[in-house]
Amino acid sequence: MKNNKDKTKKIKKKKSKFVSILQYIIIIAMVAFNILFVSKAIKNPNKTPDLFGIKTFVIISGSMEPNINIGDMVIVKIADEPYMVGDIIAFREGNTVIVHRIVKKIDEDGKIKYQTKGDNNNAVDKNLVEENRIEGVYKFKIPMVGNVFMFIYKNFVIIIIILLIIMIYKLLR
Repeated sequence: MKNNKDKTKKIKKKKSKFVSILQYIIIIAMVAFNILFVSKAIKNPNKTPDLFGIKTFVIISGSMEPNINIGDMVIVKIADEPYMVGDIIAFREGNTVIVHRIVKKIDEDGKIKYQTKGDNNNAVDKNLVEENRIEGVYKFKIPMVGNVFMFIYKNFVIIIIILLIIMIYKLLR
């Protein structure tokens, strides 16, 4: 009987150790990614940091519905070839990134600019988009995943406090 209890305790201890190691690996990976993104943001403050040329954005407006909805996460890639009419692009407008479709390509004094429009908007965007403001071309979306990130962003402090309480509780056990 005692032998079974000892085996059960050893198994529980191994599982607990495995979970702790896994948690540390995840935390180290998150810290490494954050350091990478922060260093890229410092190096180029007018662009969103990327990972192997891929960027993600959460959609917060309905301007591209029904193709791209509020709460979707879009994946964009830095383009290797020229942008074409019909491409959906992510571009900077001040501190905001907008995801709209190119409706017209304009050669203005030898400089290429793009007229864009949200699929759900009645009018084209009033400002032309220069290539240096383009973050990338739309590749695909992950429906509703952005809602999770928006929840985390809005409740970040509460989530951090809960995680700290859990970690302190585990350390004191």
